[in-house]
Amino acid sequence: MKGTVVSSTNNTARVLCDDGATRLCSIKGKRIKSLAGTYNGLAVGDFVEVSPTEGGKGMITALQTRRNTFGRYNEKGKAEQAIAANIDRVFCVTSPHLPPFRPRFIDRLAVLAEWARVPFVIVLNKTDLGVPEDVAERLHDYEALGYRVVRTCARSGEGIDELRELLQNQVGVFAGQSGVGKSSLLNTLFPGIKRRTGEVSEKYDRGKHTTTMAEMILAEASFNAEAPFSGGAAEAGVRIIDTPGIRRLALRSLPAADLASCFPEMQALISDCAYGSKCSHTDEEGCVVREAAEEGTIHADRYESYLRIREELDQPIVWKKSGVRDPGRRERGLSGKVRTKIRGSGSADLEEHDALF
Repeated sequence: MKGTVVSSTNNTARVLCDDGATRLCSIKGKRIKSLAGTYNGLAVGDFVEVSPTEGGKGMITALQTRRNTFGRYNEKGKAEQAIAANIDRVFCVTSPHLPPFRPRFIDRLAVLAEWARVPFVIVLNKTDLGVPEDVAERLHDYEALGYRVVRTCARSGEGIDELRELLQNQVGVFAGQSGVGKSSLLNTLFPGIKRRTGEVSEKYDRGKHTTTMAEMILAEASFNAEAPFSGGAAEAGVRIIDTPGIRRLALRSLPAADLASCFPEMQALISDCAYGSKCSHTDEEGCVVREAAEEGTIHADRYESYLRIREELDQPIVWKKSGVRDPGRRERGLSGKVRTKIRGSGSADLEEHDALF
């Protein structure tokens, strides 16, 4: 029979099968040939073929072709790590204060969503703490790019109905840094689920991991807040893949030449670039993307995010061997005016955390 992976660790996975039963399954041969070279064997959301075994367990015999994947480069394993597969939407959960709002982290998640060809939603949680003006401005910039922004508060219930509407009949990925309140939002969305929550360290501006592995949460289509969480199959319901808090989001496998197409504001200019698809949009004279950044048509921080990611993609061997940023990082061909604008933007605190993002 066929099934969907709801969680996976090492060489075993919990699979929701077509008959409605969730089976703990091992992998036949302990590896899947199509995933050779990756950090993990299976991702949550994978469609697999299962042969039932005794004791209500099963054996995964095959992996169906993935429609898309959401993942990152695993620095420790020196390989690509798929966190989720066959997704419909990516939800980036962030906060205005603790942990701090980090646009460059958001940009990286947006690139992953664009590469997977699914809508990207920014969920600003903890709005009861107040939203600084610079954060509000950046959210407006993201909305101007076509990204949906939902302002929520797990305590007051603000934005929960809007979030529920976006989740309906979807396989959505919840991703964000530790401490932004993903678990609290899920507890509000699904009364009875009782996800463990944690506090944020004011000293280090980061939260502690309370979610230890990616897991698919299943809910009935009705979103009945009065009914206890069932965790049933929910054929026409909601499937949320909750992921552990991310402290470092490394990108490696995306083709460098395709990176600009994952930035909507750059995608619209590529056809007008004198160098076309061969342009790196970094230091070429006459590059319309670079000119747009210097003129302010493209937000300086967004362009800086592009440059940093592009540099990682241009130097895959250096990254894979050492796992650290090249200390000889060359300055791109930006004018001092634009560099100053980046340093003086509302997200200047990101420079302090450059090693993270």
